[in-house]
Amino acid sequence: MKKLIFILLILTGGFFVVTDVLYAAHILEPLGTEIAATPPRGRLFGQIEYAYSNDDPDEGEEIEAHSLALEFEIGIGERTQLNLEGEILLEESHGDEEESGIEEIAFGLKHRFMDETQTLPDAAFLIEFVPGVGLKDDESEIKGSILLTKNFTNQFLTHLELGYIYETENEEEEIENANIFVYNIAPIYRYLPDQLLLIAELNGKSNFEEDIHQITIAPEAIYVMNNMAFKLAIPIGVTDDADDIGVRFGISKLF
Repeated sequence: MKKLIFILLILTGGFFVVTDVLYAAHILEPLGTEIAATPPRGRLFGQIEYAYSNDDPDEGEEIEAHSLALEFEIGIGERTQLNLEGEILLEESHGDEEESGIEEIAFGLKHRFMDETQTLPDAAFLIEFVPGVGLKDDESEIKGSILLTKNFTNQFLTHLELGYIYETENEEEEIENANIFVYNIAPIYRYLPDQLLLIAELNGKSNFEEDIHQITIAPEAIYVMNNMAFKLAIPIGVTDDADDIGVRFGISKLF
């Protein structure tokens, strides 16, 4: 675990250079929080992300997982974008059992309906659909989110995502529905504007019906080189339902 973090720090450290990023607002999106910005019409935003997680509960077996996520967003208007996301479970091990394969595929639409003013934030809504595919072929989801971004000073801004997920699961020939709430907040300090950002992110996902609350804090750093952003986050579980610790490394670019 320590060796993996050390290697990622070396890789990202070499990319810190002074550069001018034309569309920095979008490529500087935190790994765990969707933001209100959309790419310009006809431009494609792409991101690839590797994630490692480790959970060692007081009761039960230790679970380790490695996954790879791909995300593409294309601007179809000055304020509207289409999303396509996919997640592949490279390996998940718990005891003698191992699992791998496609976790999910998601389709979405985001529309920014309000521009930031002196008192009001940027605001957008996001609608996503996750059909039952791959390892989760017995589950499907519909998700709706409100996204807010506010610049408080030249160096400090905050992203906020509030979402609701309606999940349908077919378990043992019985259909079960779940209402899940998502809440992500990402305060950002521009150590060097559009070149080096430091983030203290909080990610939450709660199913109140089953009393499941997954809350993590994720210190994150983003470096920029030639219109590409290199992102490194260390999620740390706050609640028992969340993974104990992990590593997330992403690369994003606007084409």
